[in-house]
Amino acid sequence: MMSIADWMQTTWIFDLLVEYNEWVWPFLESLHFIGMCLLFGALLVMDLRLMGWEKDSALVDTEKLAPIVLAGFGINLITGVLFVFGDPHRYFVSIAFYFKMSLIIFAALNLVYYKLRIAPLLVNVGSGEDTPSIARISGTVSLVLWLGVICFGRLIPYLGDV
Repeated sequence: MMSIADWMQTTWIFDLLVEYNEWVWPFLESLHFIGMCLLFGALLVMDLRLMGWEKDSALVDTEKLAPIVLAGFGINLITGVLFVFGDPHRYFVSIAFYFKMSLIIFAALNLVYYKLRIAPLLVNVGSGEDTPSIARISGTVSLVLWLGVICFGRLIPYLGDV
């Protein structure tokens, strides 16, 4: 990984991030925070409904928030990659970074499982109805994983030495 980090420091992206560090880094941090708010805020509503909260809303209605989740994830993906390019040696030695990336992979796997196995079971769940247990579990797992992503992301500067 250190050879990849060394290569990253030879790119124009690294040069740009270092040369304009005074304003680029805070701008990226702000965008990353906005992306996190979009992603987690919309996901919170969706997952809480899956877990059985707010039964007054139909599951179909909460699914309309999916584009907001994807937009937030896209913003965080782009800014996150730029963070790694801006300081690759910090990220590649941080155990928190590897935990964060692992949790994102598990969250993606949970989403795939949800789309393939759980979503077809929920087509007819309307307002006022309970969701099946497997849907509640999937929503809970999703929230726990994304909370972990946020926590480990915050710990990256402080936990090093893989």
